[in-house]
Amino acid sequence: MAENEKREQPPGKKLERELKAIEDQVLLYAKDLARIFAERKEKERQLELTRQQLIRSARIAVLGELAAGIAHEINNILTPATGNISILLMDRNNLSQKVVERLELIEQSLTKASHMLQQVLDLSRKKPEKREHRDINAILEQSLSLLKHKFIKNQIKVEKNLQPDLPELQVDDAQIEQVFTNLTINAINAMERGDTLRISISYHPKNSATKQPYVQILFEDTGCGMPPEILAHVFEPFYTTKEKGGGTGLGLFICHGIIEKHGGTIDVASTPDKGTQFKICLPVA
Repeated sequence: MAENEKREQPPGKKLERELKAIEDQVLLYAKDLARIFAERKEKERQLELTRQQLIRSARIAVLGELAAGIAHEINNILTPATGNISILLMDRNNLSQKVVERLELIEQSLTKASHMLQQVLDLSRKKPEKREHRDINAILEQSLSLLKHKFIKNQIKVEKNLQPDLPELQVDDAQIEQVFTNLTINAINAMERGDTLRISISYHPKNSATKQPYVQILFEDTGCGMPPEILAHVFEPFYTTKEKGGGTGLGLFICHGIIEKHGGTIDVASTPDKGTQFKICLPVA
């Protein structure tokens, strides 16, 4: 009898043990709720990003069609003007040097304007492209080699983190090189002497978060950055923050069009005085 009483636990201990079990169960339940809430917030964030990207793409598409229409009409006006200047210059021997210089200046300006408009028209036309399997690292290296003098002149440091043995991408290498060149020049223009441009390329295989494998290219500069009111318009045609005559406002618009035509995406993030990041994702066929 005494031995049974000794083995029997006091009611307080039993209650304490039951409360501890309930507390552990509540804690597990709370952790599950927190995980579910975090997953839901992440899905909502991804959906919002997708929604914003669709809205932006739709707006750019509309602006692109409008720009193409305007470009076509202006080009029709420029063509006869350029032709007549050329005819006048054919008789340059009978013109004064000052008149010839002015005519040549006009011809150069008309040619530049026509080339700019032709870029818009080429981007809007549905025409076959020369796409072949290419090494994206090699395309980037080619683009950077052509701009080496700019890095030296502006004393800009370049840090590269390129993943070896990447799968080849089916791309128009000239167009992708144009994108890389444009982003690099923009970064150089946004930085001061001693700043750094970081470029990384990485492969992301297909998983639960991605529908297909892709290669990601990041351009990150330590330049002046952009405020939100400018950032919202960077891919729109003819939008530029440069001084009059300093840019056409077509570079990033064309980059956006090239990447979308390749089935990829290009996004931008920026903080004033801290720099800008352009992220390109190109699908692996």
